[in-house]
Amino acid sequence: MEQDTTEHHPDPQPLENEPPVSQTEAGYQKIRAELHEARKNIPPKNPVDVGKQLAAARGEYVEGISDPDDPKWVHNNYSASNQGEKEEVVPEEKQPAAEPEAVTRNADGTFDVSALF
Repeated sequence: MEQDTTEHHPDPQPLENEPPVSQTEAGYQKIRAELHEARKNIPPKNPVDVGKQLAAARGEYVEGISDPDDPKWVHNNYSASNQGEKEEVVPEEKQPAAEPEAVTRNADGTFDVSALF
């Protein structure tokens, strides 16, 4: 196998096209200052309990997360009084009519099903 005699340069472009180091450093410092200023404008994270977030996602009212002005939330406490409660009326059970049994047992182990016909 022949040995490769081609010279390889990592950057074949001439160095005259490269900006001076001081300009590159100044550009970096400018971008860094802009980034630092932008970070000041980011609001701090407000840690919220994950359980509260899940409850709110299920549709439950969670203080501080749910909108209290939403009409779906009940704002009155009805547990302290009996006002407005309805009495549950249980209808009386009707006695079944006296019908003959559909199947009757005979003395010798046979059954009479004539009432079914």
